[in-house]
Amino acid sequence: MFKTIVVGVDGREGGRDALSLAARLALLDGGELVAVRALPFDYYVSRAGSPPYSSLAEHDAKRQLEADLANVGVAARMHVFGDRSPARALQRVAEQERADVIVVGATHHGRVGRTFDDDAVATLHGSSCPVAVAPRGFAKQAWKQVQRIGVGFDGGAEAKQAFALAAAIAREGGAAITVRSVVAPPVNYADFSAYDNDWLERAKQAASADLDELLAGAGVDGTGEVVVGTPEEELALLSADVDLLVVGSRAWGPVRRVMIGSTAASLTHRAHCPVLVLPRGAATGEPGEQDLGAVERVTSTSA
Repeated sequence: MFKTIVVGVDGREGGRDALSLAARLALLDGGELVAVRALPFDYYVSRAGSPPYSSLAEHDAKRQLEADLANVGVAARMHVFGDRSPARALQRVAEQERADVIVVGATHHGRVGRTFDDDAVATLHGSSCPVAVAPRGFAKQAWKQVQRIGVGFDGGAEAKQAFALAAAIAREGGAAITVRSVVAPPVNYADFSAYDNDWLERAKQAASADLDELLAGAGVDGTGEVVVGTPEEELALLSADVDLLVVGSRAWGPVRRVMIGSTAASLTHRAHCPVLVLPRGAATGEPGEQDLGAVERVTSTSA
């Protein structure tokens, strides 16, 4: 499944959460970890980025990274170098390694001391592969097998790609899937005369039919449920009952800057369990493509 796992580690809590999640993902199929530590300077930009300081900083960072790896009890190849953008550093290494997934810590608020976990959403923006985000405090949680996988589904092509990825993980680890489709009620300021009296019920029935069709040929132990509310709220609630939440993202961006949607971004802050986001185009490398079979080909390709 995830043969090459690139993980951002920064010596802080978010980095340790990411490392713990990466180690658990590696257990799914014996994946190899590639740990990345980006130091917040560029060579020759300032005296703080001069070669003598850089050499000492890289030496200390490597020692700290080795200690973090030893504490988790895993081995990894290490990349330590100067780059003021942790997200850019992760994406660069992920492309070089042909990574199957990038793992980061949950987003912190504020800009003081930019680290990998500060750049979780920025990493998602440009990624050509799935990105897993560990919730805060994940490293302190007891290790357990992924038994239940939640999937957000809205009937779109990106949601189908996310489900295909979740199904591949479920088959690999013998997990069950819960797919949640969220029907949003009319907004408060809408002209309700534009809605039929039975609009909401018909919307729920249509969503239920889509779920039945999705699960019919999936070949996994799965159930579907339709709820009324906002996607951010309902998927955050689902995350409390599953071990992993998988979502897609439909938002567009410039070439090589594939943006994530507001729902996926919100879940990186609010989810109780790890969130695996499939940015638009990550399945095939090209924004907007809908080759669902490419999802499993990407996640089964070794570096």
